[in-house]
Amino acid sequence: MKNKDKDFWPSVTDPVKKPPDLSGKYTKAWLCNIDEGRRIMKVKPEQDASICHWVIEAPWAHPAWHSYSIFCHHLRPMPGSDVPVAFYLEGATHEMLVFCLDPTKGRESLIETGIVKDANWLEPANFAAQFIELDDELACDRIKRTVQEIVDEKLSPDTDFRREWIHRFGNNMMKHD
Repeated sequence: MKNKDKDFWPSVTDPVKKPPDLSGKYTKAWLCNIDEGRRIMKVKPEQDASICHWVIEAPWAHPAWHSYSIFCHHLRPMPGSDVPVAFYLEGATHEMLVFCLDPTKGRESLIETGIVKDANWLEPANFAAQFIELDDELACDRIKRTVQEIVDEKLSPDTDFRREWIHRFGNNMMKHD
């Protein structure tokens, strides 16, 4: 699964000071504080669909970048929003996205707030999918289990392993020819 030749791993030039919420031999993961982000942005929880956001440092996954972001939000209608939700899976309740993080940008602020700014995310996304879960807590648990698989080096967040992501979440948001 992982690139075993550490000589080809990208250097982590901005070590995160906060202890990780999950850690393995070569991987660390931090749960972002989205409540702090809401406070800063003056947004009430009922006005924000975000339910969990993780930053993962996995330098073994790709030779050009060392960190990734996994973000999940609910698909319920938002009060005061006239933006329709695009559904790619009938009955979907949640949507998750996996992005590479720009290795030249710091990660501390993202971890402290969950707010993506200054082009932290490299686009396009590595993976995105909608899924069905009974509630937000179970959706966050599912994302945490996926992050744990990355920490345990059983799943790579890199696009070369998209098939593994499809196995876990389906291909409902992927373009089909």
